[in-house]
Amino acid sequence: MSAFSEDLKRWQDQRIRPKDDSRSSLRLGARDTVRLLWRHPAVWATAIYRASRWCHVRGVRGLPTLFQRLNMLVFGIEISCGMEIGPGLYIPHPYGTVLMAERIGANVSIIHAVTLGMRNEWEFPVIGDGVVLGAGARVLGGVRLGNGCSVGANAVVIHDVPAGATAIGVPAVVRDPAPSASTSREEVAVGGR
Repeated sequence: MSAFSEDLKRWQDQRIRPKDDSRSSLRLGARDTVRLLWRHPAVWATAIYRASRWCHVRGVRGLPTLFQRLNMLVFGIEISCGMEIGPGLYIPHPYGTVLMAERIGANVSIIHAVTLGMRNEWEFPVIGDGVVLGAGARVLGGVRLGNGCSVGANAVVIHDVPAGATAIGVPAVVRDPAPSASTSREEVAVGGR
């Protein structure tokens, strides 16, 4: 359940973060865990997914499906227990969300009413690490979202998005990553070329 510990660290209050701002060195106590579960009911949706995944990986029959149904009934979120999701998952508003991807990386933020699923063929998206999916975003088919990319609200992604880029619109158009601090104004004015 170390993945769930990392999920909780994404939810933690700023006041209990260590002075060196390193999340990895912070250990959440039972009191902090109960506080997070009490203050943020959406954390339960993640906990239920982690329990269903744990049962699925260990071959426990019946419980994974029961947990999936519980998540759908209570939180309105559909998450397949057969899908691997990295640690640090953050879903502040799980209602209306459907997650059917090949894999979801670590530290992914899924805002609200997001759909990850197949398009015309039996292919599912692969989501990289540190990806942010805006409210109402749709990522369909066998597309790949690179590490650190963002998908804007209500965007419909049907093509790959490179690492660090942003996808917006219907169908989504990929915008280049923000210019780095070392990029001159002239380079930005002429499109970075």
